[in-house]
Amino acid sequence: MIGVDYGSSEVKWFDGSRFGTGIPGGRSFTVGLSSSQLLVKESFYPVCSGSKLRKLIVNDVAADLSIDPRELSVAFCRKEKENAGCRFLIFVEKREKLEGLPSELLSKSQITVDILGGVTAGLSLSETFTLIDAGKRKVAVVNVEKGIVEKIEIFRGSFDYHVNSGELFSFVKEVAKETVFLTGGGAFSENFKRILSESVKFTVPEFEPFGEETPIYFNAYGLYNFRKSPCKATFKGLSIFSEELLKERNRLLLIGAATVLSLIAFTGGLFTEYLSAKRDYYTEKRELKEELSKALGMKLLAPEIQIPQEAEKYKQLKEFLKLGSPSILYYIEGVSKSVVKGVKVLYLEGSLSSRQFTIKGRAKNDKTLKTFTEKLRNYFKKVSVSSTRKTGSGISFTVKAEVRSGD
Repeated sequence: MIGVDYGSSEVKWFDGSRFGTGIPGGRSFTVGLSSSQLLVKESFYPVCSGSKLRKLIVNDVAADLSIDPRELSVAFCRKEKENAGCRFLIFVEKREKLEGLPSELLSKSQITVDILGGVTAGLSLSETFTLIDAGKRKVAVVNVEKGIVEKIEIFRGSFDYHVNSGELFSFVKEVAKETVFLTGGGAFSENFKRILSESVKFTVPEFEPFGEETPIYFNAYGLYNFRKSPCKATFKGLSIFSEELLKERNRLLLIGAATVLSLIAFTGGLFTEYLSAKRDYYTEKRELKEELSKALGMKLLAPEIQIPQEAEKYKQLKEFLKLGSPSILYYIEGVSKSVVKGVKVLYLEGSLSSRQFTIKGRAKNDKTLKTFTEKLRNYFKKVSVSSTRKTGSGISFTVKAEVRSGD
């Protein structure tokens, strides 16, 4: 494994014994992207792991930034667990930045951000500290408390720029821990260090094999040891609205008004809890309208009928969808995953408020219908076949599925 600090001005690397600049030779890398354009946010989600979590985060961030979710990539790590879910640190980069990496770095690489390399390196020196990574395009300030990344703030502009700006130094003075490490090019700027020393007492790290160059290779050293990081945030995964996933969902997006409502719950359920806190409701409504139109395969003319326009209605909708519990997506996916060869679902209706779903379709024979209902029991409290009718192509059935009382 080679740690590669893919900085905005220069690439630094460390392979465990040797170090240098430029793209290194090798086959396995941990690449830390420059955080000069990175967006960092902290959010709470009702789920703590799994593919649904990444989909929630991607679409939450896309709605927040008003951009297509396919244009961004997210990495995240859990900060703390709470009663109803978990709190996460989220790192957002444009997908084009990842795709723009040299091909020799994309093969067999895990991609993260440079400051997490700095955090990992800092943990080899102390459990609680503030890291100031002063580069040529940004100055990042990171607080680590007992091995957990607590706070990250990124100030755009080089360390030279911030010499004449009081915002950075007043922030550092306010949040800095007792132990402060200064790394990056700013560690070699006497002017920057002089002004920083007026706010906090800091240490410029120095250890072998880097010697005086330790501040430059600090992130690369940490990326080499990234397996020890308490925040293993790596970029990967597709948007929930990718073409492949929409094709999978289309099997369940059926006919009739009840189907439309189910679809709205499926897509809107992921957004509703978070959109209620957004500043620009109408911008988010437009984004959601576009995605609903894609999923329905038709132009959506009256979204105000399907999605409440007033912020007060979100509270009622949140209770209706019971967002603190598994979303309606969980149950729709449960139906989808229960479908076996010989079973075709034609109609799906239900909601979390009624706590019941009705599934209609055709089965090849009694055996395939039995297999289908048995698999449904993995997702629902109670599953019963309410009616069946022999047809020329098999069995026409209606199944009632009840949501678990704790959900």
